[in-house]
Amino acid sequence: MQILTTLIALAGCLAIGALVLNGVRLGEPPGMGRRLLTYLNNHVAETRRGHDFPELELRCYRMSPAQLYDRVEQALRVLNWEIVEASPQAQSLHATVTSQLLRFVDDVHIELRVAACGTELHMRSQSRIGRGDFGANARHVMELHLTLDRLL
Repeated sequence: MQILTTLIALAGCLAIGALVLNGVRLGEPPGMGRRLLTYLNNHVAETRRGHDFPELELRCYRMSPAQLYDRVEQALRVLNWEIVEASPQAQSLHATVTSQLLRFVDDVHIELRVAACGTELHMRSQSRIGRGDFGANARHVMELHLTLDRLL
């Protein structure tokens, strides 16, 4: 029984540690309960217009797709993400991100689309294994947005 209690405590500590390391925003809308449920049961983060999680709101940049593509490619290099496929003609990129602790690999797909506001940056980050990502994929989206903000 003591071993079981220890294992449960260890699993809880690892989960809390992963949430903290991923910088999840538990106190922000749509609330802690919804966020925890999402991070523990979902392994995909995708930007879209009107997203419930503000950090996953679709972003639009006032520049051409070609200009934004160059900046996104530069941001991926700054982040040290591996660019698996790059298509300037299709304005799309596929990169992988490897977690530091357990070496899990996540796939990040980026597509740039012309819009009335300029160029929309569509992102989808997905873990290759597991049912929950503890917010890792949302962190990938936030890291790319933050790096782009610094480069622009």
